[in-house]
Amino acid sequence: MSDQTDFSADVVIVGSGIAGGHSAFKLAGRGVKTLVLEAGPHLTRFEAVSNFVANPEKGPNAPYPPVAYAPHPVDGKEDDFYVQGGPDQFVGSYTRILGGTTWHWTGFADRLRPADFRMRTDYGVAEDWPISYEDLVPHYEVAEKMWGVAGDPDYDWGSPRKVPYPQPPIPSSYMDQQVDIGLKKVGLQSRIFSHARNSVPFDGRPPCCGNNTCVPICPIQAKYDGSVHTLKAQALGARIETKALATKILVGADNKITGIEFQRPDGSKATATGKIYIVACHAIETPRLLLNSKSEQTPNGVANSSGTVGRYLLSQANQDVWGLTKDPVYPYRGPQQTSGIIEFRDGAFRSKRAAVGTSFMNDGWSGNEDAVKLAGDLARQGYRGHKMISALREQMARHLRLNSSAETLGNPDNRIELDETKLDSAGIPRPKVYFKMDDYTLTGLAYAVDASKKVFEALGVADIKTNTPYLSSAIICGTTRMGTDPKTSVVDIHLRSHDHPNLFVLGTGAHLTAPVNAPTLTVAANALRASEKILEDLDKI
Repeated sequence: MSDQTDFSADVVIVGSGIAGGHSAFKLAGRGVKTLVLEAGPHLTRFEAVSNFVANPEKGPNAPYPPVAYAPHPVDGKEDDFYVQGGPDQFVGSYTRILGGTTWHWTGFADRLRPADFRMRTDYGVAEDWPISYEDLVPHYEVAEKMWGVAGDPDYDWGSPRKVPYPQPPIPSSYMDQQVDIGLKKVGLQSRIFSHARNSVPFDGRPPCCGNNTCVPICPIQAKYDGSVHTLKAQALGARIETKALATKILVGADNKITGIEFQRPDGSKATATGKIYIVACHAIETPRLLLNSKSEQTPNGVANSSGTVGRYLLSQANQDVWGLTKDPVYPYRGPQQTSGIIEFRDGAFRSKRAAVGTSFMNDGWSGNEDAVKLAGDLARQGYRGHKMISALREQMARHLRLNSSAETLGNPDNRIELDETKLDSAGIPRPKVYFKMDDYTLTGLAYAVDASKKVFEALGVADIKTNTPYLSSAIICGTTRMGTDPKTSVVDIHLRSHDHPNLFVLGTGAHLTAPVNAPTLTVAANALRASEKILEDLDKI
């Protein structure tokens, strides 16, 4: 953390994750004086891995304990962070550390499909984005090269390519190959996913060695995360202030942003000033900051003349099918997901039911906690010592789970607000979340789950189990949507606020859809695209 008291720059960025880090990297590389405010600490990988090993809970945030000055959701205790407005429990998980939430992401490096941008035109549901797939292609290509994306040269997941993936594919697992036997019997197919993890050495990072802890942490950083280019931006001259929680955006009489107030862990406050400001702190913290910045000039919060900040919250709905196979399939090897079914991800059916991504879970029934849970069950049955070890090996080798994730549609009633009566440990109103899964989503999910059961039956799994639909902890989109009409959207096609000419709002909040191809690469592409507009604006100032 810098000892300087002058927090001025050409561009001030709130958030050091994918959006903020990529923008900082591009701007600093062009000689722009750039300041990044990060609410959380700079955690080393050694510290994070040590936290994970020591934490009896093994969920997404196990390596990243929240700090009082910058709290975030805790696994299994989401209701201590979110005020639940219902009817469905919202469990969105994110981190507040240098590099952001991709520290614990799966690592899917997917582009969105062309149809994902034109759902209203193609399928008569949702809304079309004001930009097209083609608008993002050159920026997708740059981001893929920056990350070193590994992918199948013979399959593009419905997103047409002009250049090949930068790296060879991550191979399918033995378990994937066994699932394929069942797929063929029911007329379905799978393909290998594209990954933001090295299949060969790249950029000073090693290839994946199959630790199978991608969520919550890759211990060797074979998996790409936002800290890579945030720290590259720092090496290019960007200034990064960690432990600097942005609390309020200041607005002048001309509606231009004049500063960002932030506070330190000791409660002291300072103000960062610049010519252009970027808010890029994910789809929960971004609207929290905007809504918390009410003033006489902005009575509804910053960038919120439309009243849509916090609205149109998007996620995905998940459901699992699992059971014990007759013969070992050997999960817990390689990345946690390497292959998935291709048929349910796009097509004319999306006019009636949601697209669904069904993945083969190399992390068994419930991920990193499986061994702990099974050991507890066996202990209660009287197993001890070598007998328990043998039973663990025999059963866990036959754990098979397919996970289906269905897209949700934009709904203004699915939203976050600030609960002024409940403050978090940093003194900021907690987010109150209202969310309801719609029939479109549940119908798509039911279709995919039924297909998964048929695959299990084809594989001879006798005791097939499933759970009820639940919201994803990984996908959080919407809340600062992109559009051409200032009355119904927060940012324009360049991710510039309709209300404030020197404010850009980046990240998944701008997305109008949350399809099954993961959103992170699109965040990076849009951040790079917006940075070009910012550079143009700086030349005019």
